[in-house]
Amino acid sequence: MNTTDLTTHACEQVLRFTRVAHWNDLTEERKVQLAFNMGVLSLGLGLDKTNGYTAMANARAGVTSIQDLHAHLRHIVATHNVPVSEANIAKPF
Repeated sequence: MNTTDLTTHACEQVLRFTRVAHWNDLTEERKVQLAFNMGVLSLGLGLDKTNGYTAMANARAGVTSIQDLHAHLRHIVATHNVPVSEANIAKPF
């Protein structure tokens, strides 16, 4: 699948923001950025509600861990062959 720069950036951002140990380790600003980028990722990759919004909502509610969300997103990015930059993902925030 050919992804746009915006979709690639969104993938990098959600992977970046889901490196934390717990949902509440994110500031409110980062939670908003994560949600926005999750929407861009979902639309850009054509994800259904379960793989996009529901996965993030489950991490927010504590149904699944943020690490599980990160692993889920890694799988989606790999499955869709999105060329993410590990350097961008590793940037501090």
